[in-house]
Amino acid sequence: MIVIRIGQLADQLGVHRNTIRNWISSGRLPARCISGKRYLLSETDFGRICREFGIDLSALKLKYVRGAPLMSREMELRELNVRRLGKPLGKLSDEPSWGSACMTCGSCASACPISGVDGMDPRKMVRMSVLGLEEDILESQWPWKCTMCGKCERACPQNVDIVGLVHRIRGLRDRSRVPGPLHKGVLMCLAKGNNLGIPREDFVAIVEELSAEMAEEGYPGFTSPIDKKGANLLVTVNSKEPFAEPDDMKYWWKIFYAAGESWTIPSENWEGVNWAYSTGDDDSLRKIVGAIVRNMYALECKTLLLPETGHAYYATRYGLERWFKEDLKNFRVTTVFDLLMSYLDEGRIQVDPSRHRKVTTYTDPCHYGRKSLKMFGHGYFEEPRSIIRKCAPRFVDIYPTGADNYCCGAGGGGWALPFKEERVFHGRFKSRQIEASRAGLVITACHNCRDQIMKSLRMEYDLKVDVKNIWQLVADSLVRPGARGSVPSAGRGREI
Repeated sequence: MIVIRIGQLADQLGVHRNTIRNWISSGRLPARCISGKRYLLSETDFGRICREFGIDLSALKLKYVRGAPLMSREMELRELNVRRLGKPLGKLSDEPSWGSACMTCGSCASACPISGVDGMDPRKMVRMSVLGLEEDILESQWPWKCTMCGKCERACPQNVDIVGLVHRIRGLRDRSRVPGPLHKGVLMCLAKGNNLGIPREDFVAIVEELSAEMAEEGYPGFTSPIDKKGANLLVTVNSKEPFAEPDDMKYWWKIFYAAGESWTIPSENWEGVNWAYSTGDDDSLRKIVGAIVRNMYALECKTLLLPETGHAYYATRYGLERWFKEDLKNFRVTTVFDLLMSYLDEGRIQVDPSRHRKVTTYTDPCHYGRKSLKMFGHGYFEEPRSIIRKCAPRFVDIYPTGADNYCCGAGGGGWALPFKEERVFHGRFKSRQIEASRAGLVITACHNCRDQIMKSLRMEYDLKVDVKNIWQLVADSLVRPGARGSVPSAGRGREI
């Protein structure tokens, strides 16, 4: 093979450079462009051109390289691993924001902590839905290992509704094949009023026993009002607490006692955790939220305290705003942050900041933070930090923070699903954040976040931290009524 430059060849042949270019374009001079504005052609083709112009080939100074004749090379289309794409079935392609706007830039995949698990990532899932590979996605377990944290959407320049796509994918899975106990919990909640099927009489007995303990522990006259009509606040319960961690119910009760709150717990349909959201079962989600609405009317309550854990808050608020907008005109809703802020700002409770001396940080639950910001227009970022600074002044933030915070790895039903290895692997980013903060106490506002950090990440990543939900922090900092005196003031904290 011979290497030529168009200008040199044009001078030797006595023609214009564009003539050489035209010969190459038309195929009269088969040549291939290579680096440095040079061209590669065979000795046979170059000899033919020289003979046409009466040039002695041996008199030219040429550069020769090894290689096969240019035109002898043929392109081969191999059929290995080639799949025929079918027409989309319409199950996942009917909503443009789920994929048609995708530019395949990969920003979502780079932001997702479990990209690559099972050979999947958010971009691949979106593209498969657009290209008609719907059945492949529905068979995959990856959408169930995704925590629906919204980190991918935060990174997406096209605002593709990736979480909405995952929600639809989960909803299309046959209910008998929903992994883990989630669907069984949904059926139990519809039938018994709570995810674990705790009978009414057992729940009432647990509440009454805990109330008696509270009265003996320094809260004289305390009772937990069950089915109290006309109360200001209706409170739901995470069924995990009466079943496995009943003492945790006391944190809120102590706060209500100190604030002089008028509140009640319904004896039936008291479940605050809506697993139907995690399974993509919108019909059941609506029914479970509807049961809470009926309790509001039956007990004539003025305000609904939205469930405390992240996804439970989000699912209930989502259901209320989607299906019960007219009912929202008849009662107020409030979040755990709004309620605690009002108690502190109005002086209804006092806290002693000297009780928590450790460096303290906060991890944002995804549903209270970036998902609430996108869906409802307000994410709860500053409110929890303000509450924490009043109780634990040595506050430091983790990085990234706020809407860019990482998911703990247990959201989207992940704590209850049978994918522990993936869940703990997902949590590696959260562990690095906590470790880098050098905090000794981690505060959150989600049972799943607390359990993931406390029961999984601490052991797996050797984190030397205590973990509390924000209502436990406040309850542990309370100055009890009757014992209020000089309380040290809490500043905004200092950077460590």
